[in-house]
Amino acid sequence: MLKNLIYIPLIFCNVVFSQNYFNIELLDHWTDTTLLKGPEDAYFSDVWGFEHNNNTYCAIGSTEGTHIFQVKDRKLIPIDFKPGKYQSFLVQHRDYKTYKNYLYAVCDEGSSSLQIFDLSFLPDSIHKVYDSNQYFQVCHNIFIDTNKAKLYACGPNNIGMKILDISNPISPTLWLDFNQVNYVHDCYVTNDTAFLNCGFDGVHIYDFSSQTIQQLGLLDFYVEQGYNHSGWLSEDRKKYVFVDETTGKRIKICDATSLLNISVSNLYGTNDYINKVPHNVMIYNNFLFISYYNEGLRIVDISTNQPKEVAFYDTFWQQTNYKLNGAWGVYVFKHQDLILVSDRQNGLFLFYFPIKLSRLSQEKALVTNTPFINNNSVIIYSGNNANQLFFSLYDSRGKIVFYKASLFKWINIPLHLSPGVYYYHIFDDYNEDVTSGKFVIVQ
Repeated sequence: MLKNLIYIPLIFCNVVFSQNYFNIELLDHWTDTTLLKGPEDAYFSDVWGFEHNNNTYCAIGSTEGTHIFQVKDRKLIPIDFKPGKYQSFLVQHRDYKTYKNYLYAVCDEGSSSLQIFDLSFLPDSIHKVYDSNQYFQVCHNIFIDTNKAKLYACGPNNIGMKILDISNPISPTLWLDFNQVNYVHDCYVTNDTAFLNCGFDGVHIYDFSSQTIQQLGLLDFYVEQGYNHSGWLSEDRKKYVFVDETTGKRIKICDATSLLNISVSNLYGTNDYINKVPHNVMIYNNFLFISYYNEGLRIVDISTNQPKEVAFYDTFWQQTNYKLNGAWGVYVFKHQDLILVSDRQNGLFLFYFPIKLSRLSQEKALVTNTPFINNNSVIIYSGNNANQLFFSLYDSRGKIVFYKASLFKWINIPLHLSPGVYYYHIFDDYNEDVTSGKFVIVQ
């Protein structure tokens, strides 16, 4: 283990190694084309990740039900499948969230229900313990305020929103039937503060700490307004990012320090945003993770005034004129640098992206454009247009201790270095010395 280092930081750049991805590593991919096929050859909908007994899992929805995977050794391992109450090629929306040892599932088509699955038998299987349409038959999305044991059901039976008390996780009760907004499409909730995405009515923010609810903020007129679809709040509660699911509308980055005066402070869209549609977002460590339909997965640094795309992977390789194919859901395993994406046509993807490393470079490093080495033995470099880079590492005697070619701007070094002085060289695919330098490992 590297005990103490002189840090040299990472700087990302917008260099494309290939047509379909940049600066991100695909670890695994799963699909099943034997399922019922919907319009536009779509099979899948949302994805959600969770941990149970120190193991990592995920659920993805399909036209037929819920597919459970263990994420282990950077692979997707199929565990179980549970059919939905309604199975049809017409199913386009399934949504999932977890609370304690339970997975909650809804569907927005047909004679559906709220399903609850017990996770305590994993990694063997999951067990259905609740399946009822008592509170709604169809529901577009759900969000669980885990601190308050409340499940927010968005668009139940296509009207408003219902809030269920799940303090008894397998016996939900109705806490509030919310109808101050005609339709809530999606929401993000933390400690009773709810950001509601209300379609063409914009963002409504409420305090649900009691049944005498209080409106905290409203954003119903803003730049590039479309159909307000979904959003996410940053960990420090200073930024709220939301998506308008409308062709040509960019993602809105909001200053949320004052909910009463919440406003759009910045916009992000891909280079071809005018012809594309974003779908869902998550925020972690000031990175924005986006499932951008036909544009695939996009990762955007929102730590500065100007949002900057630092990585992408196009999960949708088919040709189509339809704007709502491709990457539907995105989930980030915050402490593992792993990202899940569900693609409507192409299934489940598992990616690696060095999230923590990029922020460490800002917090503990000098500002330079040379490689960056941290105590996990990782070197990262950016700033060259080469299709491939070659990394060499030498000790003070000139002995090579590491060499590897990489299609990425970063590379894992699978070794532990002893204290001393080390020299690095990075060559491009024309064998030209891109950059070189040294770093010191201190005892």
